[in-house]
Amino acid sequence: MKSILLASLIFMLATEGGNAQSNSFVSIVPEPTYYAWWLRAEFHPFEVEVRGIPAGKIRATWCKATEFRKDLFPPDAAADIDQSGGLLFAIDGFFDGSRTMHTALIGAYETCGGERGSFLLILARPRGRAPTIRFVHEMPEEPFGMLAALPDATIEVFHCMSCDHVTSFKWDRSKRRFMRLPPPDY
Repeated sequence: MKSILLASLIFMLATEGGNAQSNSFVSIVPEPTYYAWWLRAEFHPFEVEVRGIPAGKIRATWCKATEFRKDLFPPDAAADIDQSGGLLFAIDGFFDGSRTMHTALIGAYETCGGERGSFLLILARPRGRAPTIRFVHEMPEEPFGMLAALPDATIEVFHCMSCDHVTSFKWDRSKRRFMRLPPPDY
C-alpha cells in the first residue's frame, strides 16, 4: 500500500512539475493591451534538447532550447494559433533538392549567459539514421515565429500572425547551404 501511495505521489509531482514548466514557458505581459499577444510574449525555454539533440550541440552557447508546440501556449493564444491561416511550428519537406526529408522547426533558446531569442532549425532526416542539423538561425530580436513552406522549397518565418514581417530562407545550390533571402521590395 505504501509503495502505491509513494508511486502516486511521485506521479502527481512529476505531472505538476511538467505542467508548471509548460505553463511558464510563455508569459504574456499585460501592457500595452492594444498590442497583439505575440508582441507581448516572453518565452522561457526549459528543455535541454530539441528532438533528441542537446541544446549545446545545436549552438555551443545554448543551455536551453524549447521547440514551439501549441500545447505550451495559453488557451487564448492556442486558439489564435489554430486560426493562423496554415502557419505551423514545424514543417516537413525536401528543402535542399535532395531525396532526404527535412524538418524545419521554430522555437526559443536561452544561452548559458541568460540571453533569449527564437531560432529556426532545419534537420535532415535520412532514412534509418538519427536526424542531423543542416541549418540553425538565431533570431535574438524576434521572440515569436511560425512557418510556411512555398512550392519552390523556400521556408518562411512569420514573426507575427497578422502582418508581413517575414524572413525567408532557401537552399543555395551553388553555395551548398541555406541562405537568408533579402526582403522583398514592395
